[in-house]
Amino acid sequence: MLRLRRMNDQRHRRRDFEQAKSRHRRNVIFYKLGRPAIKKVPEKNGRKLARVPFKVSRLMEFCTRRELVNQTGHDVYEWALVVQKGLLDNALDAAEEAEIAPRVSIAVNGRSIVIQDNGPGIPAKTIEGILDYSIRVSSREAYVSPTRGAQGNALKTILPMAYVLEERHGDNAAGETIIEAAGVAHHIRFSVDHIRQEPRIEHARAPSTVVYGTRITVELPLLWDGRYDEYDLLDGNRDRFLELAESYAWLNPHLTLNVSWNGEQVIDIKASNPAWRKWLPTWPTSAHWYDKSSLRRYMAAHIANRDSITVREFISEFRGMTATARQKLVLAETGASHVSLHSYFGLRTVNTANIVSLLASLQKHTRPIRPVDLGIIGKDHLYRRMEAAGGDPKTFTYNRTIGETNGVPRVIEFAFGIHRDGLAAAGRVPTRKIVTGVNWSPGINNPFRQLGRGGAGLDGILAEVRANTSQPVIAALHLACPRVTYTDRGKSAIVVDGSVEDDNGEED
Repeated sequence: MLRLRRMNDQRHRRRDFEQAKSRHRRNVIFYKLGRPAIKKVPEKNGRKLARVPFKVSRLMEFCTRRELVNQTGHDVYEWALVVQKGLLDNALDAAEEAEIAPRVSIAVNGRSIVIQDNGPGIPAKTIEGILDYSIRVSSREAYVSPTRGAQGNALKTILPMAYVLEERHGDNAAGETIIEAAGVAHHIRFSVDHIRQEPRIEHARAPSTVVYGTRITVELPLLWDGRYDEYDLLDGNRDRFLELAESYAWLNPHLTLNVSWNGEQVIDIKASNPAWRKWLPTWPTSAHWYDKSSLRRYMAAHIANRDSITVREFISEFRGMTATARQKLVLAETGASHVSLHSYFGLRTVNTANIVSLLASLQKHTRPIRPVDLGIIGKDHLYRRMEAAGGDPKTFTYNRTIGETNGVPRVIEFAFGIHRDGLAAAGRVPTRKIVTGVNWSPGINNPFRQLGRGGAGLDGILAEVRANTSQPVIAALHLACPRVTYTDRGKSAIVVDGSVEDDNGEED
């Protein structure tokens, strides 16, 4: 009996323990803090996503709005000005290379720009090179000289613009540019294969009446803002377009320029000095304009295009190195007699010591270029342009400063005056007119945003003398220099540093 009673007590205690343990488990689940465990759900079919590598042509980078903005340094709303500047620079350079005074006509018809020059005509081979977007084609890209532009990509950025503006039309988007020279019209059509994600460039040829010079027609479709409105890039920039065209006449005394807008002639400027000379793109470059990195680039460009060239042939193309005796001195000092340029440069790795030695020897045996040899626009020409713009002759002032930094010459010309209507006591006062440019090419925007490292820009200096945008002043500022420091990819802003002297020898 006693034994039976003990067994019952044990069963009761065991039951109470199990019940208590069960209640404890339920309480732990009820009061547990934090996130509950996530139950893993097995995949229904057991398959995983296999990522496919997509190949996209690098040419597609030129067929996007963002890339063209990066390449040109200007927003899409300024592309009409970019087209004008790029084609005008090329037109003036082409005429100067042929050593003739440039004559350029610009016609805006609807949404197209037509620019024609009197140069030798762009060769068909050059056009084919422009259409190869894996390379950069330029006759001046590796040279250091005072040229209007050395990017080598002006036409490469202009050709896709019409397509980019039409991109909203999808598969039907396309843009066409026509280049006419030597009796041939090159029709270049841009579109995109959206399956392969690569551009299609169609190049068709047809007869043309343009036998001398080059005529280029660029179409600029309406810009869609992505919602409701469309913007006409030409009509919306009419005033700026005409101002930029006129600015070329300010900086180039030998230029004859005609501009028409939808059939109406709006600019007709005759050259004030057709015989005016400046440093030409065809003249030999100076060793004093190079540093180690730029000479290395120049040497590499020669090796890539003239693999068998010798060091002697290479140095003979520098200013002051045509004499055989002088060439022998440089070759003896550098140990480069009867040596190919490629071997001297380095077959597998760049021989920096050889480049430094050659540069030092070339600079030792040649004279630096005088600043005035770069080309002077001159007081008389700027006076004529100032008077034609409405400036009062009594207020005209002209200042020229020359200087050099480590053998690199520099010429700065500045003209200033007040509009004659601004001197009147009553009536509408004209606003400020500013012409700025570098190496005879005006800027779309003011490139002189920093005069001296850490210094103020031109706008700030004019504001200090109370010549702000509301004042009727007329001013022109131009810099000629073979080596220019640009602060942006689009080469629209520069830094001017170093000392200069005015015509009286006083340092500024």
